[in-house]
Amino acid sequence: MHKTSGVKTILNVKEQSALEASLENFLEQLPIVRIAESVTVQSGKPESEVLNLIQTFANESRVTLKLIIKQLDREQQILEVGAGLCLLSLFLRQEGFRNIALEPALGGFGLFEQLKTAILKHFSQIDLPVLDKPAQALDASIDGPFDLIFSNNVIEHIPQWPVALEAMTAVLSLKGLMVHACPNYTIPYEPHYGVPVFRHFPELSRKLFLPAGSDAEIWDSLNFITCKEIKNHCNRRTLNCRFRSELLYSAIKRINDDEVFKKRHQGMVATLASFIMKSGLGALIRRIPPTLSTPMIVEISHDRGKN
Repeated sequence: MHKTSGVKTILNVKEQSALEASLENFLEQLPIVRIAESVTVQSGKPESEVLNLIQTFANESRVTLKLIIKQLDREQQILEVGAGLCLLSLFLRQEGFRNIALEPALGGFGLFEQLKTAILKHFSQIDLPVLDKPAQALDASIDGPFDLIFSNNVIEHIPQWPVALEAMTAVLSLKGLMVHACPNYTIPYEPHYGVPVFRHFPELSRKLFLPAGSDAEIWDSLNFITCKEIKNHCNRRTLNCRFRSELLYSAIKRINDDEVFKKRHQGMVATLASFIMKSGLGALIRRIPPTLSTPMIVEISHDRGKN
């Protein structure tokens, strides 16, 4: 247990830009090739696969920083749920933030777990606490409270996501904020594979749209969560929730601009994104409400008027 700070010391615009630049420097100094070579020997996986995984998570750390940069405060307690390879959490800790990473261990033998271990070992001089348990197991008697809890592309992989949100709410400080980004499966599109999906018929969708030879591990982990489900969850528990706007536009722009992200959305989706950005249709898409957009970013807080 620890005390949260009542003082707000969020970053100004200049400090936000400096932090983003520092993250770039942090990632550039990461000895990706050396780590990949070491993990390749341990795992037996192709070095190209290991390198691709590191680069994917490095790229996601940039996106996740943008997700929360306006809420970051060095005086407050922060929890990253589903920290992945812990790159962003390590960076924030190095920068003086009071953050903790939550990332369950997967047994120690898989490529992901070996890579995470190698990265944590490389940055062993950074004192980053890592909670080795799922979000559902957060316990207010021993964890938190936290002023900021965040995740990026994590909630859609939690089988009992309402239980996980309950547990996160229990360790959220009274004036704290949760920020979660994930797909909104109201829209019949699965971004991990870049294919259509009918959320009520996942097995049929899998047979119809998942390319032959695809690794179905991610598909099998999806809960096909929607904006409406999160709204209903918050309403039943007297929680405030707000969905950020312009997310569909931002996603399309990212597919068009971000080469690493574009590889995950090859074919018609990438072509359509390019057409939208070049044709000026982006201005119209910016007006689409969050309930009809994917991905979604939801901000959740305690309803202090009902406490």
